[in-house]
Amino acid sequence: MKNKQEIWTAMILTGYAKRLGITVSETAARLLSDGGLGYLEDCYEALHTQSNEDVIDELIDMAAKVTGE
Repeated sequence: MKNKQEIWTAMILTGYAKRLGITVSETAARLLSDGGLGYLEDCYEALHTQSNEDVIDELIDMAAKVTGE
């Protein structure tokens, strides 16, 4: 069985993908390239106490800053 952090991360990736209308594979690639996956891993203890929507909003804001969008 997967641990709680892996399940939570999968939920965030799925929510991000749905929000942007892209696949989970595309989501993973984007978050890997802009540091979002590392952020989720490194900051899990604090992030998992927030709503998934808030975490997804943060990831979208991070990506915009990295890509200049």
